[in-house]
Amino acid sequence: MKKLKLIVIINLFVLLCLFFNYIFSTTNINSNPKILILDDKNDEIIYLTNGNKSNLITEVDDEFIKLLLFIEDKDFYNHNGYSLKRIIKTLYKNITKNTKEGASTITQQYIKNTYLSNEKTIFRKLKEIYLSIKIERKLEKNEILQEYLSCIYFGNNVYGIKNAALYYFNKDINNLSINEKLSLIALLNSPSNYSNNYNDWNNKKNLYADLLYENKMINELEYNEILKDIKTNINIDFLNSNMCYFIDQVVLEFNKLNIKESFAKTIIIKTKYNKKTELINSKLDTNYCSITASKEGYITSIIGDKDYHKSTYNIAVEGYRDIGSTIKPLLYYEAIRCGLKDITHYSSPYSFKYLGESITISNSSSNYYNSAIDMKTAIATSDNIYAIKTHQKLGMNTLVYNLKKYKISSSPIPSLALGSVGMSLLELVQIYTQFFNSGYCMKLRFISEININDTIYTYTPHKTLIGIPNICDEIKELMGYVFSSSIKYATAASLERKLKYKCY
Repeated sequence: MKKLKLIVIINLFVLLCLFFNYIFSTTNINSNPKILILDDKNDEIIYLTNGNKSNLITEVDDEFIKLLLFIEDKDFYNHNGYSLKRIIKTLYKNITKNTKEGASTITQQYIKNTYLSNEKTIFRKLKEIYLSIKIERKLEKNEILQEYLSCIYFGNNVYGIKNAALYYFNKDINNLSINEKLSLIALLNSPSNYSNNYNDWNNKKNLYADLLYENKMINELEYNEILKDIKTNINIDFLNSNMCYFIDQVVLEFNKLNIKESFAKTIIIKTKYNKKTELINSKLDTNYCSITASKEGYITSIIGDKDYHKSTYNIAVEGYRDIGSTIKPLLYYEAIRCGLKDITHYSSPYSFKYLGESITISNSSSNYYNSAIDMKTAIATSDNIYAIKTHQKLGMNTLVYNLKKYKISSSPIPSLALGSVGMSLLELVQIYTQFFNSGYCMKLRFISEININDTIYTYTPHKTLIGIPNICDEIKELMGYVFSSSIKYATAASLERKLKYKCY
């Protein structure tokens, strides 16, 4: 008889294992739910939970925690991830009173928001319970609570309590009034609805206030404060717009590496993001986008457009347009290579015949020397006449062949010398890296290092020797003259006094 019982128990255990195996095989788990991205000082840029931009919560005041746990999960510090009593009680209430209340604990909500989808199936719910039990064994209660506060959704594409406080009230989480704290907790019940319906949101908050007051969780003064109408101070810039473009590129680069993390672990991504260069870029008179990169080949900041919150399309990476006068250093590289470094051309409006038609070239700034100028002056002033004449003297296929080295297709036409070829800003910057690395072109990277379970993976930008070192060094020196106040019409002479280092 004992043997029979043992066999039955073993068989039940096997069936249970098979059942849970089936559940896991039919419900997807997010393989990279928690990613912490750091800047060049190892400070947090962003904390991604299930791909959503948030912040890692390390400390929230006791009052907020007290209110949250009473409303969301009174037994949080006592259960093992789920509450059978709560499930039974909620089922009974939903059936007898025709309500639709949930029975999820804070741990279950964290698991659903971070590791699972929102699909409403029994298999997903069972997996949610199973993973909740599992994570309770891996993390301390306070760690689970902090992770939960980092991932919860508050409507309007706002994730995490820190961002919610910034977005709705333009305050740090620890500076909120008790009214504002309970208002955010009330949002959790139906964030998409309440965040767009202040009357319903206010009513939900007041219902919670009644419940708290009846259970002596708040005093009369606090109760009356909470009953005041919700007054938001919406801050749509709660996330740095320019930084968001950088974050998206880090995530894209990371996804290409196809890295998977261990359950309950956080992947740490280090970058060379520099707040100072991002700030400088944001103050420049740029219409669309900009990129800054270190000499080592890491991108330190990127602005993809004027406002990330209006458009996430990254013009710096995905936008293609004619590169204009930025092609001239590539043209003059070929001129030096072909022995034309000391050539001079007369700078004044220039006409010539091409395919039977008469073409006239002018300087876009209408600045002319009306005399012969050298290459240094031509680069400093971005002189179109000098560029066209050099292009013709070299033979128009010369620049075409140069661009082929970078897998850029172009046509041997006069306007090529003025940049009538399309590429992205990222492609152009990568081509330009050769002038600051003695001929080595860098495949620019956003990620410098990844830490997975204390295993460090280092990523070094790939470099290829494409340019002739001494010629690239000469071009670098010549480009410095655009900042020289000693050259009449130099395009960036007004910035000379702001430069800390000069290469001319």
